[in-house]
Amino acid sequence: MKGPCPIAHDERLENMRRIASAVRAHYAADLLALGVYGSLARGTDGPFSDIEMHCVLRGDGIETCYEWSNGPWKAEVDVNSADVLLRWAAQVEGEWPITHGGVVNVEALYDPDAFFPRLRAAALDHSDQAFELAMRELIIGTIYELVGKLRNANAAGNRVVLPYYTLELARAGACLVGLANHHLFTTTSCMWDESLTLPGAPPGYAELAQLVMSGRLARSQPIMRAVNAFWEGIEQWAEGRGMGLVDTLEDLLKN
Repeated sequence: MKGPCPIAHDERLENMRRIASAVRAHYAADLLALGVYGSLARGTDGPFSDIEMHCVLRGDGIETCYEWSNGPWKAEVDVNSADVLLRWAAQVEGEWPITHGGVVNVEALYDPDAFFPRLRAAALDHSDQAFELAMRELIIGTIYELVGKLRNANAAGNRVVLPYYTLELARAGACLVGLANHHLFTTTSCMWDESLTLPGAPPGYAELAQLVMSGRLARSQPIMRAVNAFWEGIEQWAEGRGMGLVDTLEDLLKN
């Protein structure tokens, strides 16, 4: 078998230890912390899972990544100085429910100064206002735009792109539900299942997510019914939260 090959959990752990040893020897006194994240950190890795690690260095402005295939398996070591990683972790943006699990669920391999608990706190300690702002930006910047693209494609008879845009819309919807609940999804493969267990989703979201999960995206009529119902639900949901979705340029310039 070429490409990703099945690797036993214990063998993956041994590969991780060899990588960790090489990283520690290379960076020596510059190394602040080293940890593994992703499925291996959670103990849920499968036979084809890769190895993902954080390497945190002393200093400022360091931001690089080593990502390679060793033939049967793949690994990634994200190398950042503490300031870069903490600054990124402290951001709340539209895909926060997907992206930030990698800095919250870290198994420390070397952390004498307890950096990873600080990183976790930076990723989770946000005000309700910060989440509200991220949700509004997600609705206007991504969801509104995707609904427009879907309506354009349907009006033009371009059925080929409808499944792709619908998938992207359902992904954005899951992120919106995650933000509303301050919830980080375990993995992207679990985000729709997990999002459907969370309270307070916009009306129409569950139907859209279930349509995508079913894989029945060949017919335009069910897609557009779900898309339009979801957008109507978004408008109702935002109004109920006191979140205005309509602005004028003049108002924005005043602020």
